[in-house]
Amino acid sequence: MEYNLLEKTELWITGIRLHRVNLTELAARAAQVLGLGPAEVKVVDVREGVVTLDLLRQTVRAEDIAGKERVLLRELAAVPGVELAPDAAVHSDGVLGLIALDPAEAAEVLSRTEEMTASILEAVSRRAIVYSTGFEVQRGLIEDTNGPFIREALEGLGFRVTLGPVLEDSEHAIARAFEEAVSRGYGLAITTGGVGAESKDRSVEGLLRVDPDAATAWLVHYPKGQGRHEKEGVRIAVGRVGPTLLVTLPGPHDEVRTAMPVLCRHLASGPVDKRALVEDLAAALRAAMGGGAHWAHANPHPHAPEG
Repeated sequence: MEYNLLEKTELWITGIRLHRVNLTELAARAAQVLGLGPAEVKVVDVREGVVTLDLLRQTVRAEDIAGKERVLLRELAAVPGVELAPDAAVHSDGVLGLIALDPAEAAEVLSRTEEMTASILEAVSRRAIVYSTGFEVQRGLIEDTNGPFIREALEGLGFRVTLGPVLEDSEHAIARAFEEAVSRGYGLAITTGGVGAESKDRSVEGLLRVDPDAATAWLVHYPKGQGRHEKEGVRIAVGRVGPTLLVTLPGPHDEVRTAMPVLCRHLASGPVDKRALVEDLAAALRAAMGGGAHWAHANPHPHAPEG
C-alpha cells in the first residue's frame, strides 16, 4: 500500500551521538531499511543527541515503514562513529509514525488497513460520474442524449452513476470537474464532447492538466487551419489519478453508442490499462467513421451537433 506523506517527511532519531560520522553512509543505511534508494534519504540536521532524516519523496509503502524502528536503530548503530543510548528512539509525524509500532502490532495494523482499503477501493470503483460538455447542451438548445445512455450502460455493469452538470467549453472547467471527481471518490469520470479540432474543443487538454501522462489517440487528422480547424485533428484521451479512471468521449451520440461497448468490455474484464483502452476506443470509432485520416479529408466537417 502506497501512503502519501502529505509533506510530513522527517524522522527524528533521539538518543544518538555522532563522532566523525559519514552522513552519506548514515542516510544510505536508513534508506536501505526503509526500502528507498540511497539518494532518497538525506540528513538535514544534526544536534546534540538528535539526528533528523528527511525522505525525499511524497509516498512510501506502508510495509516498508511500519514496525521498523528497532531495525533502523540497529543499522544506524553499525555505522562507524554512531553511538546509541539505551533509550534511543525514532519519532515522526503523520504516516511515518508507523515506524514506532511494535512489529506484531504493525502486522495487525497493516492487515486491518489492507482490508479497509480494499473495501473502500471496491466501493469507489463502482461509482461513476458523467459530464456532457458544450454551449448547445448547457443552454438547452439540444437534448443531452449521451448522459442517460451512458448511465444505462454503466448501471448494467453494477455502477452507481451520477449525471454531473453540463460543463462549459473550457480547459479549466474540464480539469476542475475531473479533479472534483477524484476528490469525491468516483472510480470513473467520463466527459462527452469537446474532443474536436476547433479552438473551443478543450476536453483532452483539460484531462491532460489532471493526468499529464494520459494516453491519447487520434480519430481523424485535418490539415491544420482548414476551415474552423485550429488543431490537427480529433483525438480522445484516457487517464488515471489514483483509483479514478478518466475518459473523454466524442459528443455525437452515434459515436458514444460505438464507444460504450468497448469501454464496458474493458471495465468488466478487470483493471483497466489506459493505453489499451484508448487504442481500442479509437479503433472502434475510426472504423465507424469510415477509416480515419482518409475519411477526414473527404469529409472536412464530419461531426454532427453534440448531444
